[in-house]
Amino acid sequence: MLKRTLITTLLAASAASVHCYAGDVPQDLATRIKSTVKANSDGQIQIEQLSTTPLTGIYEAVADGEIFYVDASGKYGFVGGALMDMQKRLDLTAQQMDKRMTIPFDRLPLQHAIKEVHGDGSQVFAVFEDPNCPICRVFTKFLDQLDDVTIYRFMFPVISPQSQQLARGAWCSNDKAGVWKAMMAGAKPQLYQGCNIDGLAAILATGERYQINNTPTVVLSSGKRLVGATPPEQFISELSKAHAGKEHSR
Repeated sequence: MLKRTLITTLLAASAASVHCYAGDVPQDLATRIKSTVKANSDGQIQIEQLSTTPLTGIYEAVADGEIFYVDASGKYGFVGGALMDMQKRLDLTAQQMDKRMTIPFDRLPLQHAIKEVHGDGSQVFAVFEDPNCPICRVFTKFLDQLDDVTIYRFMFPVISPQSQQLARGAWCSNDKAGVWKAMMAGAKPQLYQGCNIDGLAAILATGERYQINNTPTVVLSSGKRLVGATPPEQFISELSKAHAGKEHSR
């Protein structure tokens, strides 16, 4: 997590917008800002990406997967807030985070998932879940009720060593889908765990690659991720938008 060590001073920002958002920062300026922020934070904050914003002299920085804003000197910045377009009533920070958190659906190891098809299966998404996650066990009951969806369920045992034992047992079972479903309903059977688990390791590696740190995490066909127990109305809306976007792109 980004250490909250930067900001105690607020900057006055010009109302003029002379940069294109997410544009390139001159290399020498980017190098100077990164170096200064690193030095001012005793090496705790290392900027991975730097982009322009609609505010003159204010830059969007990304470190440890989090967005914050910094001025050209690297001395002042904003952490923990959102950059808003007041006229359009848009949260620009949220838009940028959505882009950065996108996971290309075709990069998921779908061959290692448990595939469920409800109805015509037209709306597609994946879910990373852990049987020791109480929210996951509630959320999966909601997913079971959805019509016309294809669900790719990924065993994602990250909460505890017991989660790993359960996942290995389900993975080695002759009835992966049935055993995993029972585990997600609260069952904790003691099963054989001595089979090849390379596929399970590939799922965990995918989670690490895309910084999937919470369960449940849903990845829609559009690549957008939804973290936690998304309210049903919001989930269905996001699922419909993702499906409509895919249909439109064909």
